[in-house]
Amino acid sequence: MNMIELHMLHSFPVTCLNRDDLGAPKSAVFGGVTRARVSSQCWSRAIRETAKTIMPETFQGSRTRKAAVDLTSALVNKHAWAETDARKTAEEVLHLFLSNKPLKPQKGKKAETDAKESDNTDTSTLLYFSPGEITRIAKGIDDLKKTDKKADAEALKKKAIEELGKLLPCDAADIAIFGRMVSNASDVTLEGAGMFSHALSTHRCSNELDFWTAVEDEKQVGDDAGAANMGISEFNSPCYYRYVAVNVDMLFDDAHLGCITESKQKKAILSAFLRAAIMAVPKARKNSMFGFNPPAYVLGVRRAGQPISLVNAFEKPVVADKDGYVKPSEEELKKHWVELKELYCLKTEAESELPPDNLDALIGKLLENLA
Repeated sequence: MNMIELHMLHSFPVTCLNRDDLGAPKSAVFGGVTRARVSSQCWSRAIRETAKTIMPETFQGSRTRKAAVDLTSALVNKHAWAETDARKTAEEVLHLFLSNKPLKPQKGKKAETDAKESDNTDTSTLLYFSPGEITRIAKGIDDLKKTDKKADAEALKKKAIEELGKLLPCDAADIAIFGRMVSNASDVTLEGAGMFSHALSTHRCSNELDFWTAVEDEKQVGDDAGAANMGISEFNSPCYYRYVAVNVDMLFDDAHLGCITESKQKKAILSAFLRAAIMAVPKARKNSMFGFNPPAYVLGVRRAGQPISLVNAFEKPVVADKDGYVKPSEEELKKHWVELKELYCLKTEAESELPPDNLDALIGKLLENLA
């Protein structure tokens, strides 16, 4: 496996980047003590969204329960279907991606004939497609209907899967990196080329409480002198260790982005992903706590072999000194990396650290001489 790995130290004051079912920052026990935690799913979504802003023409995948809206639009606009027929077919076909049972009409529901009504039935869970894939699904459905007007939803679904299996389109880099699971269409399920760890604080970390009150702006003489409402929010202030990697061989194989063959374009996709992976921050409480801090330290590595996390550098919790948590965490990370390279005879093709390198230089070194 040829891969690029990022080991990041990311420090935040007064934040709640990823909440549990009670609205508190997530946590985990590691090394016998409680750590702050952000789930890999939470941070990878932030990375996907950031990558779209960096390279929107290539990162166009959308995870949504409203994929039937897009498929309806493609059938109507590209293949001149009547909207009622397109909507019904889109709902039935996409339902079968998630269930092996045909979609049953709801009792008492009148047929929708108004062309202005475009709110299709949501699928039971999220489906992840790019616009190019929606176009292929629509083409497959239209082609089969032209040759077999009696084709049922199951036959149309099989034709749609056949179209999707021809090669991931070049607007689906995010699907290639983050992967896709479709419960009733294994041929569409795709292992992602990206790897993401849960972010853990390098040190012991407990949640704190913010008691807040809200004051009535239109208070009148004689009104209650107290606050209009009040509550408690939980937060923490951790320095996280984050691990993100991408399997470069997998990303550009025939099952993923085999449509992209030019080295320049490959590097552009990897550059957008690496930049997003470093800069993205989950948006929870983005206005009230504002956690948009860039990483304090990044170690970037390009090498062959199996992925290796450096989280065990912090199995013994870091203790803050006069410089806080970042500097001692950086020292432990570098020390652990040197020990692992010597112990397991690890060879690297490229390494870069931020600082002293800046972001452009780090990405440039990791992608230099990449075929």
